Amino acid sequence: MKPTVLIVGAGVIGCSLAYELTLRGAAVTIIDAAELSSGASSATFAWVNANEKPPAEYQQLNVLGLRAHERARRSRALGDADWFHQTGNLQVAATDAEMRALEKKVGRLTSNDYEATMLTRAEIEEFEPSIDSTGLKGGALYPKEGWIDTIAMCTGLLKKACESGAVFLPYQRVTELKPTGQVTVTSADGSTRHYAADVTILAAGNGNRPVLATLGVDFPTHPSSDDGAAGTGNPTVGLIATTGPVDTGIRHVIHAPGISIRPARNGGVTFTDSPTGARWKPDDPRIWTVPGLLLDRARTLYPALRNASTETVALGTRVLPNDGVTISDWITEKTSIYAIATHSGVSLAAHLAEAVSDEVITGERHESLRPFGLARFPS
Repeated sequence: MKPTVLIVGAGVIGCSLAYELTLRGAAVTIIDAAELSSGASSATFAWVNANEKPPAEYQQLNVLGLRAHERARRSRALGDADWFHQTGNLQVAATDAEMRALEKKVGRLTSNDYEATMLTRAEIEEFEPSIDSTGLKGGALYPKEGWIDTIAMCTGLLKKACESGAVFLPYQRVTELKPTGQVTVTSADGSTRHYAADVTILAAGNGNRPVLATLGVDFPTHPSSDDGAAGTGNPTVGLIATTGPVDTGIRHVIHAPGISIRPARNGGVTFTDSPTGARWKPDDPRIWTVPGLLLDRARTLYPALRNASTETVALGTRVLPNDGVTISDWITEKTSIYAIATHSGVSLAAHLAEAVSDEVITGERHESLRPFGLARFPS
């Protein structure tokens, strides 16, 4: 008999799980404190990659994630799974030192059979005709990488899951979790309900920590309030900005010193830079100077952005396990509560959903998940 499964969190991982579990015959209910793709999945650069992610086990996990996205893109069952834009990633260098560092990086990646190649300045101009290559020394191309339209992904997967019998319940905030996996939720209208299942999977990103705290579990992820002094860097803060529609001709995901750019679902471009975006706390007014600074950096690469303006800014809280790499494991020995937390949710979602769904249904742990259990953290 297939289990009943309750999934907490309707982001890229939760929606991927709902789809995979229904494929395997499970009766799935997915709940979220808001709407789908409204948490960390709404404030991500959504770059799919396995681009130097140490240690080796984590690098391989991300390679499996990239391959799973490729399979989903070709899947007849999903049909219109067009959310993975496998454009390739182009990283550019402005100094000789940056070029030497890129050459070493490409050498390490290719020695592990990861596709990457060095580019001259002239080759960059061929790949990106609209880029202003003035001052660039060269770069590198990672052709298998790309970006995800997270809204399309969550919507498409959840729709398929619901067509197979899954139930989605938005605006259900978990206020208590019991060792059996039963949850108590408060709805948007203030009413309280209880949900129970054979297995409860926590895929709520930073929401996992407060939910598990009601069970007396200190989940090993950074608290969202655990940030540094203003201006010194706050690793949990993420800022993503998007312009209105523009005609830049951008073809790839672009990484340059101080700025990362990619096409956006609205016909504009999405841009970010982790160190710059994380400079201020979310409640510091100075954080709102960051989008303009980043857009100016983007304009140095793409002059066509000179008349562009920022249309949306998303502030999010990154999901950061204490050691920086993925957590995917049972919380309770009786296999009633499972939790997933990762900073690479977009890259890993498709593979984690397959592997965790198999583990929940069969009890067999996927080899790729063995290094990512909770036993590695001090009790």
